[in-house]
Amino acid sequence: MRTLILGVGNPVLSDDGVGIHVVEALEQEKLPENVKVEEAGLVGLSIIDMITGYDRLIIVDAIKSNREPGTIYELSIEDLSTHPFLHFSSTHEVDFLTALEVGRKLFPEKIPKDITILAIEVEDITSFSEECTPKVKEAIPKIVELIKQKL
Repeated sequence: MRTLILGVGNPVLSDDGVGIHVVEALEQEKLPENVKVEEAGLVGLSIIDMITGYDRLIIVDAIKSNREPGTIYELSIEDLSTHPFLHFSSTHEVDFLTALEVGRKLFPEKIPKDITILAIEVEDITSFSEECTPKVKEAIPKIVELIKQKL
């Protein structure tokens, strides 16, 4: 099963870059040959090209739901559709759900059917910084281990 782990975020907006930091940490790990790790600074429609041809997609991003920073969530596409109060991929272009819907209409056989979203509750997504806040930074090794277990 070809798997893509996609870290999403803006690495200069503090916690918004957590998805990028996670994939950077994963690049230091020994992963199975069928697993590719990539960064996506912006979601937008360009994500369609990135995810095409994979069987499984794991997206790592920041989420803002006003809970404890550093909390890790495992979400499905349905979770995002039914919980619009969740602040997911907020600083990016077209939201992920819209891009996914377009991709499924254009390339129904080539878009991954197995999609998992791993999100880390963030504290600060507006300050210019290449560092995550302390609680979010502490969650990075935890989510890396979670991903390795899923593989």
